[in-house]
Amino acid sequence: MDDAATSYLLVFTASFLANAAIRLVGDACLPSLVGRARWNALTPSQKYALALTPNSMFNSLLAPALVFPALTRTPPLTKRGKFAVITPSVDGDSSNACAVAIGFMAYDLVSMLWNYEASVRSNGKGLFHLYVWHHVLSILFWPVAILNRAFVYFVNWFILSEHSSFWLSLRGSMLTLGTINTPAGLFVQLAFVVSFFGARVAVMPDLYRSYVNADWAAVPGWQATIAAWTVPIPSMLNAYWGFLIVKSLAKVALGGGGKKKKTTGAGPETRARGTAAPMGSPKQE
Repeated sequence: MDDAATSYLLVFTASFLANAAIRLVGDACLPSLVGRARWNALTPSQKYALALTPNSMFNSLLAPALVFPALTRTPPLTKRGKFAVITPSVDGDSSNACAVAIGFMAYDLVSMLWNYEASVRSNGKGLFHLYVWHHVLSILFWPVAILNRAFVYFVNWFILSEHSSFWLSLRGSMLTLGTINTPAGLFVQLAFVVSFFGARVAVMPDLYRSYVNADWAAVPGWQATIAAWTVPIPSMLNAYWGFLIVKSLAKVALGGGGKKKKTTGAGPETRARGTAAPMGSPKQE
């Protein structure tokens, strides 16, 4: 194992253990912070979603902060006029940020599977399977990109997009606790919308150009195949979720919606914790 792989593994392990420690502290402190009576009134699935909020917030602050210095609007151009897909050397910003994000996803995946019933009730069966596949694909392929110095540009931007999950996590918690219809709740919702479109939608044109005009011939066929199939996934998901957000905003702005419905959180705008899509949030009862 070379130095880059060893360093990545150490940071990944530290991230996984840090998330486990955060969960232990959260389990001990949340009942007092929320209030014993209110906490005891929550369903198991609501407690499960709320308990994971600190983990999501930790990842959505640390990983994007680490990767920020490594961001470029597009990859550099090669002599053939194509966007480079090979990075001469991957600095610690990209590697450490990826290891932190994957450490969180690995912990979250273990938590979802270990708490299967509560997780399915919290997310709904369809979204549960989406999150599982999202985490599995990211865990499998992001390290491949980083350690092979291929398509690192895309991984960097996918990691940065995680920062919108900070506001997403707060929104999910406020929905669970019934405090979303307050001035603070309004601020959190607006902050989430701005961060979502800023980090996930506004960057799509550059990601698209960099993908279509990439120097695919510069990498082995197996790497090109993985990237060709997985790089577009986050943009497709973000476009769909962005459409749902715009639809919800339009309904509110136009005074539509008719009879007020119980929130079920069918999309990312209500998830108590967020994720980034692969190579490249709660239904509660």
